[in-house]
Amino acid sequence: MKIDIHTHTRKVKSGDADTRNVEAKDFIEIVKNTNVNILAITNHNHFDKTQYEEFRDGVIECCQIWPGIELDILENGKRAHMIVICNPKKYVEFSEAVDRILGTKNPDTFTTTIRETVDEFDNLDCVYIAHYLVKKPNLEDEALNLLTGLVTNPKRVLKEATNAISAGIYISHGHNSIYGSDIRDWKDYEEIAKTLPELRLPVESYEQFCLLLEKDEATINTILDKKVKENIEISPFGVAEIIRLDIYNDINILFGSKGTGKTEILEALSKYFNDKGHKTSVYKSNDNHLNEAFDLKGNHFDCQVTDFGIDECEDEIQFLKDVSEEEITSLSKYSSHFAYEETNKISQELAIKNIVLEDSTHSERGLNEVSEFLNSFEEISLLVEENLELEKHVDKALIQELVEVIKKIVEQLKVGTESKFFENKSIVLLNKLVYIINIEIAKKTGQPPKPIKTGFADYAKNRIKIEVSSKKILDCTRSQINPILVYAGSLGAKGELYCNTNLILQNGTITDGGYTPVKNVRKTPQKQFVNAIVSISKHIYATDLFARISELNGLDTIENITSVSDLLLKYRHFTINGTHYSPSNGESSMVLLHKELLEDKDIYLIDEPEKSLGNDYINDVIVPLLKERALLGKKVIIATHDANIAVRTLPYNSIYRLHEKGLYYTLTGNPFLNALRCINSSRSEMDWKEISMKTLEGGKDAFGERGKIYDAIKYSVNRRQSK
Repeated sequence: MKIDIHTHTRKVKSGDADTRNVEAKDFIEIVKNTNVNILAITNHNHFDKTQYEEFRDGVIECCQIWPGIELDILENGKRAHMIVICNPKKYVEFSEAVDRILGTKNPDTFTTTIRETVDEFDNLDCVYIAHYLVKKPNLEDEALNLLTGLVTNPKRVLKEATNAISAGIYISHGHNSIYGSDIRDWKDYEEIAKTLPELRLPVESYEQFCLLLEKDEATINTILDKKVKENIEISPFGVAEIIRLDIYNDINILFGSKGTGKTEILEALSKYFNDKGHKTSVYKSNDNHLNEAFDLKGNHFDCQVTDFGIDECEDEIQFLKDVSEEEITSLSKYSSHFAYEETNKISQELAIKNIVLEDSTHSERGLNEVSEFLNSFEEISLLVEENLELEKHVDKALIQELVEVIKKIVEQLKVGTESKFFENKSIVLLNKLVYIINIEIAKKTGQPPKPIKTGFADYAKNRIKIEVSSKKILDCTRSQINPILVYAGSLGAKGELYCNTNLILQNGTITDGGYTPVKNVRKTPQKQFVNAIVSISKHIYATDLFARISELNGLDTIENITSVSDLLLKYRHFTINGTHYSPSNGESSMVLLHKELLEDKDIYLIDEPEKSLGNDYINDVIVPLLKERALLGKKVIIATHDANIAVRTLPYNSIYRLHEKGLYYTLTGNPFLNALRCINSSRSEMDWKEISMKTLEGGKDAFGERGKIYDAIKYSVNRRQSK
C-alpha cells in the first residue's frame, strides 16, 4: 500500500511544467496502473474542487484522494513551501478556506504566513508537511517551531524529505518525516510510483492515518489484530525459560546484543515448525558457498541429449557393435552345383527347389508404415475419448462425429495391417522353405545345394546401413547445444548473476580441461569411441572395414557407451552480462541470501543475513525482497544486528533479547507503537526507537545517505540545543 502526499495535477505557476497538467481519464488510468492507494492533490497555491471530485470519483474503488494545497510561506524574510492536506470529508470547507486565503492574488507572487495558514485551516482537521533541509525551498527550524506551537496537534506536523533514504535518516533522528512524488510529468508517474513510501499498516481512512501519526495504541492494535499471526511457545534455553511469541505472517525481527540467544530462538522456532509438518531450516550466511549451492562442479548435474532434440542413436551404436560381414556367393558354389549330375528322381520332380527367392524388404517397409499409421490413429482416438476438457471447447456432437470417423479409419488400417502382415510373412516363410528344402535335398543326394541368392544385395544393404548409422552418430556429435542459464541472484549495481552450463558433445578432439563428462564415461574413452566411428565412416567400402569395427569393439569400457548422451561434456560457471565472472566470498553471501528469499516457502528463518553484505545491497535488494515476501503472507523471521533490516522493514513484530545484570529478558513490540514490552512483565517498558538506535546503529552508514543530510541534521539539532 503506497502513499503519495505531494502531487500536482495543474500547471498553476508560470514556472510549472505543462506536463503537470493531466486530464481526468489519463489520471484515472495512470493511478489504476500503480499500487498507490492514497494520493493527495497539492497544486501550487490552487485548489480545484470540481477537478478534485472528478478525480476522486474516478478512482474511488482503488485509491483514496485527499484534498490539499502547496502554499508559499514567507517567514522571517525567507520563502518556503508547505503542504496542507485536509480531511476529505471537509473538502468543501477546505475549498472555501483556500479561496479566502488566496483571494485575487497571483499564484506566482502569492505568499502567506504560518499564523495565517493555521488560523484558516486548523479547524479542518489538517496535516501540515513542510519542505525540510535539502527539500527546497525549505522551512527553517525556527518557523517549524512556530508551526508546531500554533497547531492544535503538533503530531500532525511532518517534514518532507526528498526520498526514502533522507526520510529514514530524519525519522531515525527523531523527526516525523514523509516524502512524495512532486510529479512533474505524468507520463513518468507509473515508474516513479514504485519508489513511493510503503504504508506497512493498511490505512482505511484519513482519520486512521492521523491516529497512526499520533501512535494511537488502540488503532494500531486494531489493525495488527486483523493480521494473521500464530501464538508460539518455545523453550530454546530449557524449561526454566518458556518464551511465548506472536509470529506474524509478515516480517518478524529478532535483535539484541551478541550472545543473547537469538540463534537458539531461531533453531527452536525451526523445530517447532518442523514438528507441525513444515520443512524449515535456519539459513546462515556462512554455512554454504555459492559454488556448492549451484553445484558448480556438476556432481549432481544430469541431462540427456533428447532434452535438446538430439537423437540418442542407441540402435545405431548397438548395430555397429554387433554387425558382421554379409558374404557374397562365390561362383564356385554355382559351378559345384551345376557340375553335379542330378539322378534322384524325386529331387528332379520337386519344382519348389527352383523357385527364385523374393525380396521381403518392400513388404516389410509397407507393414511398418501401415502399423505406424494405425498406432497414431489409436492414440488420437484415445486422446479424444478420454479428454473430458475437450467438451469445454468443442461441440459434443462434433466430437462424436470425429470419434466415429477415427474408428472407421482404425478399422481400415487394421485390415491393411493384417494384409501387409500376411504378405510379408508369406514371403519370409516361402524363402525359408525353399532354403530348407534345398539343404535337405543336398543332404539326401549329396548334390551341392543351388545358391538361393547372390548375396550382393545383402552385402550392399549391410554396408549402406553401416554408413548411415556411422553418419547419424557423427552428425549428432556435431550438434550445437545452447547453454543452460539458471538465475543465481542479483549483485546490485554490478548486474544479474547467472549459473551457466555449457554443453558440448565429444567430437574426438576436445581436450579442454574445463569440460568434464556428464555421464560415467571418461573423456579418453569418449574420444576413442568417436574416432573409431570416424574411422569406420571412412572405410565403408574398403576391404578392412570390419577390422575398424573390430577396433571399436576392442576399446576399453566400450560397453559403457550405449548412446550419444554418454558423449556429453559440461562446463559450469557464473556469468554477468554474458561474461565469465567469479563471485567473491562477500558476493557469494549476497547471492545465496537472494536465492533463499526467492524460494517459494511459507516460512523463512534467517540468521544474521547482513554478514559480508554492504548497506546498498541490503537496502536496494534484500529489504525489498523481505517486504515482497511479507506482502505474500509469508512468515519471515530474521535475527539481525543491521539497522537497514531491523528498522527499514518496519516489522509488525520486533523481538528484543536483553542481557542486563546477569539476567536475560525477552521483549516484544513494534515501531508503530514505539514500545518494547517484556513478555512476562518482569521488566519495565522500553523505547523501540531508542533501543533500535542503541543496539543496531553502526555509524552513519547504517542509516543510509552520507554527507550533507546527516551533517545538516546534526547542525540543526545542535542549534536547537544551544538555544
